[in-house]
Amino acid sequence: MSDPVADRIERALKRIEVAATAQTQARARLETRNATLRTRVESALVDLDALIARERELEAQLAGDDGDAEEEQD
Repeated sequence: MSDPVADRIERALKRIEVAATAQTQARARLETRNATLRTRVESALVDLDALIARERELEAQLAGDDGDAEEEQD
């Protein structure tokens, strides 16, 4: 005959093992999602930096063109 206390302990240990496995899997999923998000954000920031740089270059060119037009009128 089995010991009821030992059976309860075994069931409790099994629940702990299942919960620990689930937590490990959830953590792995979160780490993967975090890495993906980090990569996407870094890429978006690079794109934004490039866009800002192009906008500044365009503004500088337009400012230079305006200066040339004023010089021609003088």
